[in-house]
Amino acid sequence: MKKTVTDDPNRHASAGDISYPVWDVHTHTTLAPGTYESLARFTHYADFVRVRAHQSKSCCAEIINAHGEILRVISDNAFDARTRQAECAAHGVSMQVISPTPMMIPDYVDSAVDAAEICRILNDGNAAIVAEFPERFTALGALPMMFADLAIAELQRIRDLGMRGVEINSNIDGLDLDDPRFYPIFQAAAESDLATFIHPWGGFMSPAEERLNRRMHAGRNWRPWLLGMGLETALAFDAMRCGGVHERLPNLRVMYAHGGGAFPALLGRLEHGAYCRPDLFRNSSRTTPYETVQSYGVYADALTHDPWVLDMLIHLLGASRVAMGSDYPYPLGEIDPLSLDISDPDYQSRPARGIYPGHMIKHLPESPDDMETAWQHFHWLARDTADGPRHLPLLTASQKKQLLSETAKEWLRWK
Repeated sequence: MKKTVTDDPNRHASAGDISYPVWDVHTHTTLAPGTYESLARFTHYADFVRVRAHQSKSCCAEIINAHGEILRVISDNAFDARTRQAECAAHGVSMQVISPTPMMIPDYVDSAVDAAEICRILNDGNAAIVAEFPERFTALGALPMMFADLAIAELQRIRDLGMRGVEINSNIDGLDLDDPRFYPIFQAAAESDLATFIHPWGGFMSPAEERLNRRMHAGRNWRPWLLGMGLETALAFDAMRCGGVHERLPNLRVMYAHGGGAFPALLGRLEHGAYCRPDLFRNSSRTTPYETVQSYGVYADALTHDPWVLDMLIHLLGASRVAMGSDYPYPLGEIDPLSLDISDPDYQSRPARGIYPGHMIKHLPESPDDMETAWQHFHWLARDTADGPRHLPLLTASQKKQLLSETAKEWLRWK
């Protein structure tokens, strides 16, 4: 059920009387299968993963852990530039910001030399994708965060390669992001005018405590990804805020993945808690949560999967701090899995929703008169609540343009 592919790189979305490109700030890549054998030297690290060609499907590959077990089957759009560029054209994406799949960032590696080398391999792979299609892709780099000097050196190297920022995980091998050893890296990013993308990984997604790990039900209902990720992102924001990283580095531009995770919904609770119990915040920044998001470089992608949550995020941050992100090419992203030629009968038995990158933004109404037409694009959502019919949020044409392209350019300092 793959969608028809058009290779027109100038395909734009439109809203009202304006036409503009669509930038996707949240997309991931993996290592290519061709690196599989050469990376065997890192398999003594329990959390190391690499990619090998699929045993029977030429269009697919397998993410393999250090024990040789298959963690995930992926399509070649995760690592092949030509496949990826064709799908961008098919889905109307003008520019993708590519970053490594979070599990591949070597936060767990205890050798400075190995951590730096793995990051170089990841970054050189993404640099090659950008070099092949520079009008379609730009990149964020991985850093060996546990080794500040080497991380800063790699930061400068990827800047020289033309990368626009860095991607880091929500915690670094169990350490909060306000740990003093990471501050020089954030400072270097701010001074180099590089964007920072914080993506959830580890922590509450895979807790070390046995009972809590069982409660995450990793093999049953996807709880680590559906709930753990949101909590991890909220913890990352809390660390960056309480630790004063945003306050001390006002020029640091940080985008929090998946609509900011849980922190936008919890911002009032964070604010009220500090007011009620100032004694518990003696060692924290004096800047309140609301002041932090209003005054410093706090951004979020628009990947909320819900129009009313997106509306809340825009009210909180403003359209100039929210950018379209799809989580391409993974199934939790804003893209209909049925368009990715998934052969699993469980997928094929479900009706297509017609979701593609930017769907939530492009099809929200611009006026009450557009409401009925807009609902046709959100046919899987209930239109009635216990209080009666509900309306979709309204976005102006200028807000759509901001969300779909302009915020991304501003965050990346794209000239």
